[in-house]
Amino acid sequence: MPFPSKLLIPGEEIVVESHPNWSVLVRPVSAFVLVLGACVAVAVAWSSAPIWVLYVLAAVAAVAAVFLAARVVSYRSKLLVITTSRVIYRSGVIRRTGREIPLDRIQDVTYHQSLVERLARAGSLTIESAGAAGQEPFPDIRRPAEMQSLINQLVSGDRDRFRGPPPGRPVRSHRDEEPATSELPVVGSSTGRTPPAPEGQSLAEALRELERLHELGVITDAEFAVERRRLLGLD
Repeated sequence: MPFPSKLLIPGEEIVVESHPNWSVLVRPVSAFVLVLGACVAVAVAWSSAPIWVLYVLAAVAAVAAVFLAARVVSYRSKLLVITTSRVIYRSGVIRRTGREIPLDRIQDVTYHQSLVERLARAGSLTIESAGAAGQEPFPDIRRPAEMQSLINQLVSGDRDRFRGPPPGRPVRSHRDEEPATSELPVVGSSTGRTPPAPEGQSLAEALRELERLHELGVITDAEFAVERRRLLGLD
C-alpha cells in the first residue's frame, strides 16, 4: 500500500517509495511450487488412492497457498519512504511498526550486500542517527548502494534537485538575495518585479535605483526600458 499523502508535513515531498527487493519472495514461492507439485504428483501417481488421501493433499496445498499469501501480504506491508525531510520505514499487517529518522539527524549511512544479494541487487541499509536510537537497520532494500547515495545527497543539502519552486513563486537566485538600499513597492508585470519610484524620491535617485536593479538582474531589459520611459514622462 502506498504511503498516505496526508501523513506528509507541509512542504515535504516523496523522493523514493519502495517495497523490499523481490528476492525475499523466492523461498516462499519455491516452497509453494514444490508442495503443489508434490501433491499433484501423488494424486496422479496414486490414482486409486482413497478419497481421504485426496482431501489431505488438497489441505496441504491450501496450507501452502495460505502461507504464500501471508508472505506476499507481509512483503507488501513493508515500505521504505525517503522524503525531502526524513527516512520512513513501515512494516506489519495486523500489528504495524513505524520508524522515522529526520535527515538532519542522520550521521552515517552504510549498506551491506552478500554475493547473492549483489546478483539480485538487494541488500540492507544501516542508518546511524544522533540520539538514543543509534543505528537503525533496514533489511531487504532494493539497490542499497543507490539508496545510500540518495540519502547522503539529501542530507548534504541537495534537496532542491528533487523538487522545483513552490507553485506560483518565481525561482530565486543568489542575485535576489542582495539587499536593496531603498524599499520599492512591487506592481504587476510579466514577472511581478517592475518597481515604480516611490513618493518623496527624486527623479535622479529613482533612475539610479532603476539602473541598479537592472544591473542586478532583478528586472528585465524590457521592464527597464518601459519604467525608464515612465519616469522620464515619455509615455
